[in-house]
Amino acid sequence: MSLFGTLHTGMSGIFTNKTAMNAISQNIANANNPEYSRREINITTNVTVTQGGLELGTGSKIESIKRVRDKFLDVQYRKYNSEYGYWKTMNSNLNYVQSLYNEPSEDGIRKSFDEFWGSIHKILSEPTVPENKRELIYKAQNLAKNLKSLYVDIEGVKDNLNSDIESMVKDINSKLAEISGLNKQIKELTSVGMTANDLMDKRDAILDDLSEKFGFTVKEKNDGQISIMLKNYEILNGEYYTKMSVKNIDGKNYVYINSGLLEIKDGALGATFELRDNVLNDQLSRLDELAATFYDTLNLIHEEGYDLTGTIRGMNFFNEIPEGNLATDKLRRIAGNIMLSGQPKNYIDSYLKFNQNTIDDIKVNFDLGSAELISVEDGFEDTSDYVATINSGNSLDTLNTGSKFRANFNYKYSAQNGGLLTFANEGGSAFSDRLIIDFNRNLFKQLGIPSKDINALKWTKIPPQEMQGIMTFKGPGNYTETLNLDGVTSLNDIANRINTDADGDGTKDGGLKLVRAFVRNGELYVVPTSSAYSDMNNVVIDDPNGMLHEMNSSNVNLSVLDTSENSLKNALGLYAYKTKSIDLSKYSNSDTVSFTINYKDSTPSYSGSITKGALNGSTIGTNNEFQIVQNGDEFEILPGADGSTFSWANVDSIQINIGTDTIKIENFYYDEDSAARKIVSQGWAANTTAAKLTLKSDDDLKWRMDFLDFGAFMSIQGKKVQIDFHRDTLDSLVNKINETNTGLIAFYTPGGRLALKADKTLNYDLKNVEIKGPERLFELLGLWKHDDPSQPYSEHFSLIDKTMDISDLAERLKYTSKFILSDDTSVAKNLSVKDYLLNNPDMLAMDLGKMVDTDYDGDIDSIIPSGEHSSTLWEDGYLLKSTKLLSDGRHDFEDYLSDIITDVGISGEKAKRMEINSDSLKTEFYNQRESVKGVSLDEEMTNLIKYQQAFNAAAKVINVVDNMLDRIINGLMR
Repeated sequence: MSLFGTLHTGMSGIFTNKTAMNAISQNIANANNPEYSRREINITTNVTVTQGGLELGTGSKIESIKRVRDKFLDVQYRKYNSEYGYWKTMNSNLNYVQSLYNEPSEDGIRKSFDEFWGSIHKILSEPTVPENKRELIYKAQNLAKNLKSLYVDIEGVKDNLNSDIESMVKDINSKLAEISGLNKQIKELTSVGMTANDLMDKRDAILDDLSEKFGFTVKEKNDGQISIMLKNYEILNGEYYTKMSVKNIDGKNYVYINSGLLEIKDGALGATFELRDNVLNDQLSRLDELAATFYDTLNLIHEEGYDLTGTIRGMNFFNEIPEGNLATDKLRRIAGNIMLSGQPKNYIDSYLKFNQNTIDDIKVNFDLGSAELISVEDGFEDTSDYVATINSGNSLDTLNTGSKFRANFNYKYSAQNGGLLTFANEGGSAFSDRLIIDFNRNLFKQLGIPSKDINALKWTKIPPQEMQGIMTFKGPGNYTETLNLDGVTSLNDIANRINTDADGDGTKDGGLKLVRAFVRNGELYVVPTSSAYSDMNNVVIDDPNGMLHEMNSSNVNLSVLDTSENSLKNALGLYAYKTKSIDLSKYSNSDTVSFTINYKDSTPSYSGSITKGALNGSTIGTNNEFQIVQNGDEFEILPGADGSTFSWANVDSIQINIGTDTIKIENFYYDEDSAARKIVSQGWAANTTAAKLTLKSDDDLKWRMDFLDFGAFMSIQGKKVQIDFHRDTLDSLVNKINETNTGLIAFYTPGGRLALKADKTLNYDLKNVEIKGPERLFELLGLWKHDDPSQPYSEHFSLIDKTMDISDLAERLKYTSKFILSDDTSVAKNLSVKDYLLNNPDMLAMDLGKMVDTDYDGDIDSIIPSGEHSSTLWEDGYLLKSTKLLSDGRHDFEDYLSDIITDVGISGEKAKRMEINSDSLKTEFYNQRESVKGVSLDEEMTNLIKYQQAFNAAAKVINVVDNMLDRIINGLMR
């Protein structure tokens, strides 16, 4: 090779290493540039030449200067960057939502609920204090405001997220345009053989940034351009890209490619959609469900009560939310039209199970020699027939009752029904209308019969004659009556005045209404009647002469039959026979008694008159179907005198008058055994077996007796609810319905209306449930009424069926109270206490009142207020706090709110944890990627020295060749 060839080889080394040093300098200069990819120099040899059979090199050249990247690490980094963007967005928003609940704190939403329940508790202790009513209303309004504020704030987060979608899409489109421009430049450089490393670095940085917003797939082409795939859409191909568009549909932004909807579920954009459409929607819907349930149940409760004046009833507590349309909106709740808890109590069941064959086998054993049951009621007189006794060691069937039927009761035992012992009414006033006193406190406890203590007065002396005078009794509703004790000489005289002759004029006037009295063991007891709501605390005695002190008056507790437990046979009126009784003790035998009977069907009405003296054994009715039987001064009207009509089913109303006086009519109820004995005593059947068959010949009585004998069932979504009318109570029926776990929630209002509510499983719509059972059962529950007497009752009746059209459903539910709500209506945003309550707290309903028979037809037909001291409405209203009305019957209000707060907290913690995890993984792959593409100064300095030395060596070669050429050229010339 010539010296010039050697010179050329040296020159190539200089240029090669100089270029390499330039590349290394670029690496060093960008050591701290995160977007920069380290340049790798690829040096190759020039073409060799052959000379003299030898292969001689011609130097070196730069084959390429390429970026150092690992595509796999790029893909992995962007994947975890997308996850990081998702959880970062989730965490920041959930953390903010959690702060809106402000829990735990002294001013959070939970505190508002606690203060509301606390205000109810306060009003129960002092119901007449106006400030307590004002506080309850204020706390309810404050709770409503806080619910609305919380709801609106979360809606604000949704709105911000909705706006974020638009801004993110705008940013994405901008970056796609930028990548498109870079693709074009890269293609142009590549086409002329140039590298576009800086442009590619810039493009990769944009791709990294985009990956935080959503996930995508990148494909690289031979010309250096890339394409981007999102789902099944190619959103960029080289220098051409498709813009994403945002369409607003019903106030919500959605992302489209051309006309196709993009469902993005990853990255910050995916998290934004998830938050807006699911997470926050769930929060809002749960808050709305909380508000809607609170709104509806509190309105149901409040409308059943009277205000302080006892004149206003039926008011809502909250301003009405516009009712939806049954055809298009959700039927959230129905409520029956019968107040079941107010039905007369004629059966009280033992809570013990007796493993005996017959009632004869049940024997009593007392420390005291005997037990005494004393029956006291309105119209009670202190005679020997109000006491029932049994001696220690005797079997229960020997219980002896007085001869007067008003005091009658019996024990009924059923070995087939799980050893059930029942304290049953055998004609006479319902147990709920009288006090059955276990005088020696030994019988009820031993037999497992529910009992409770009531307050009574005990007097042991008569007042001195000079102190005798007027005593005033004041009761509920400012009712006042007087007792004249002038001339009394014994405790029995005082009892007689209280019970029959309050003014002491010797003529029976019915005595006092608030209290009754009886004498036992030389002591006089004064007990409250149903007019005082069986509570002596409702009676205030004004004694200006100081007679009470002289009578040695003291307070005592008496153990009485507890009628609060309401078995279904009581609540639904499942008797075997019903008669009607009238007390004519005030009238003479010559007084004329007029009867008017109106019928439900085409039977002509009956009008007739009979003197009191001729009543016993007489018959009345259009078909002479009723017979009148005398018991002292009381007369009992018995159906069945015609041998076929043993019930009042066909009678619409009955009115009895003596002159201008309307006579009070009282219903008497008989169980199957006592009814059979009654029929036999009338001579209408040969024996009790025949009598029971006779009673069952009456359709209205047969189904009642069948319900008691065989029970019934209700089907909910195909799940059978078996009903035992003896063992089941109103509460257990509700529990059985709720335990079907079908999304149907049952509960009772304070007044005893059965309510059925649809919950989450039913999508909060009762139209999605199927409820079937005997038609009579739904009629008894107040959910339906059989209007067409020409049609038989169905045993397989559909109250609600998913296949029903709307008109049929509306017809089925026409007797129920309904709560229909549109999905577009937010209760939380519209919850507000009624203005008239805010302006006048005294209008707050307080009193459930008492069911009465105002027209004396023997049926409950009106409710009267108890008085300003009553807080019975809120006694039951407070129980709302612990009633499980939410989450398919799993949560009460407090639990449900805690669950909402806990869920957002747990979701926030998860998002925070996932953000940290995804950030850690992203960082790990970032570091791995940096270890490949990043610049190591130590390595680059080593390379720089290496290339510098090679440059110097190549320069030395040129210098040597230069000297040689100088010697050859210049030396030869000399």
